[in-house]
Amino acid sequence: MRRTVLVLALALTVVAGVVVTLALVGDGAVSRAAGKEKDCCWEKGVTPAALAGRIGLGIPEEATDLRAAVKANSRHTTGIVAFTLPEDVAAGYLSRMVPEDTELIANIAPKPDAYKGDAPFTHLGLTEPETITSHLGKTELCPEDTSTPEGKHLRHCVDLYAHEFAPGRTRIYVRSTGVGSG
Repeated sequence: MRRTVLVLALALTVVAGVVVTLALVGDGAVSRAAGKEKDCCWEKGVTPAALAGRIGLGIPEEATDLRAAVKANSRHTTGIVAFTLPEDVAAGYLSRMVPEDTELIANIAPKPDAYKGDAPFTHLGLTEPETITSHLGKTELCPEDTSTPEGKHLRHCVDLYAHEFAPGRTRIYVRSTGVGSG
């Protein structure tokens, strides 16, 4: 009887070890796949001006710290553009981009660890706008819904974020899916 209990305990220990090993191997594979997906498929040589042209986005000449990237996956191609403007220039730009009856809404429920976008702004060395908790406004604009002076040039829908990250400085973030290849 005691021998049977020992054999059964040994068998259960082996089974538990196999299950733990498989879980760790599977978890590692998922982590490696996620890491590869995050670093995969970024177009080389994308410039802010070229990507803005593909999206139909105007960038004011006062813009500084311009950054852009394009990521393609099996479903779509997403472009991201970010630039910084003086607060007054940003206000004017946004008033020419966003329809008068559209209000930029605050990010009232940010989830810093939950955001896993296809083309993250972290690729550009920036914070994800969806995780910013203060001084952020956001909206979505599509060509068919926008006839503003800047918005009427849009070729693709965009998620637009404006973040007053420092006194007198606003960073504009734009994400657009479906920009095609350059």
